[in-house]
Amino acid sequence: MTVSVLKPAISDPLMKRIAWRLAPLMILIYIANQLDRANVGYAALTMNAELHMSTAQYGLATSLFFLGYILFEVPSNLCMHRYGARLWMTRILISWGALSSLTSFVPSSHWLFVARFFLGAFEAGLFPGMVFYLTLWMPARNRVWMMSLFVTAIPLTGTLGAPVSTWLMAHADVFGVMGWRAMLLLEGVPAILLGAVVYLWLPDGPQAARWLSGDDKREIAAALGSEQAQAAAATPSDSAWKALFNGKVWALGVVYFGTNAGVIGLLYFLPQVVKSFQVAFHVKYTLTQIGLITAIPFGTSAIAMLVWGRLVSRHNMNAWHVAGPLLVSAAALACALYLKSPYETIVALAIGTSACFCSITTFWQLPSRILTDRAAAAGIGLITSIGVSSGFLLPYFIGWIKDATGSFALAFIGIAVAMVFASAVVVLLEARLHTIGEVQLAAE
Repeated sequence: MTVSVLKPAISDPLMKRIAWRLAPLMILIYIANQLDRANVGYAALTMNAELHMSTAQYGLATSLFFLGYILFEVPSNLCMHRYGARLWMTRILISWGALSSLTSFVPSSHWLFVARFFLGAFEAGLFPGMVFYLTLWMPARNRVWMMSLFVTAIPLTGTLGAPVSTWLMAHADVFGVMGWRAMLLLEGVPAILLGAVVYLWLPDGPQAARWLSGDDKREIAAALGSEQAQAAAATPSDSAWKALFNGKVWALGVVYFGTNAGVIGLLYFLPQVVKSFQVAFHVKYTLTQIGLITAIPFGTSAIAMLVWGRLVSRHNMNAWHVAGPLLVSAAALACALYLKSPYETIVALAIGTSACFCSITTFWQLPSRILTDRAAAAGIGLITSIGVSSGFLLPYFIGWIKDATGSFALAFIGIAVAMVFASAVVVLLEARLHTIGEVQLAAE
């Protein structure tokens, strides 16, 4: 048996029906999620001064969010496996949306630190839970396109959230609450509303979907059975405990660390990078203009991800579908802040952002090649925890570099190094999986 990606086993009509039922809601959920994560990056344009925070202290607040996220990621995903996607996602959405809105009332940087930590704890499990949820519905080749639709929520949030968030900061007034506080207060509400929608709309899996026929459910089960057999051959155990000590799972976590490093740097610091153009290139921008300029790389990424997902879904995936975009992103981000005009810099940032997000859609097809059932829930949670630890380590590092040098350039080089290392790891992991497959083939 060779370790390769299975050809699509779900028919196109069935795949389209599933996509139309799940994708719109999942995209809206993830947009709300990313908005509540990234809006602190826009708030920082004025919040840092009001709360008397340096860039490094802002980075610490961002890092504490990911500390809470990391600590509760695996337990949350196991709870989703036990209690079902509908109930657990409802809990996540309502609790994090409420706390996100309440963060608007923090009186000092210390309270912001506390709020960000618990926001991460409340949100933990959403993304890996949704990745795991998709593994219940379709095999990997089908999931590439579905993940492309799902993960476009990240750049879409940047595209829409940047101008909306900065506009709210400039114009919103909620019973006397204004500026960045009004923005945070309002942007937590969609998550609460979506929690109610999830409870009423989202089935726990194909077997609970009333809109699928018996034949549809059997087709899905047969397709997933073939994929799970392949995963069992690579890692012959569905034990959650063994998944947590699986070297291949840790290697995937390292790859996701490098990928997520780019996402973290862009989501949380791109507005401040654009603001720094005013000093570097002697230009002047309003808050709304900063938001519009920040939206350009994210808008480009949304289009690139859809095209990439469609192209990749027609071929067998391999490590270079992850490593290639990572290397392109690393090169673009490393040189972006050394260019001589804001136009050249934005073009480079758009290329780097697009390549970074394209790598995510293909990366998340790799865990299902080695993990099944409860092991998949635990393994995906662990991979995400390792990956988002970049969110704990990098923001303070980026802020410290900015305070020390007056520029984000060296910090972006550090992100590029993490991406290059991740690309090397995923190529080596692919070679290891092929070696296992060749040994199994010789034994048959």
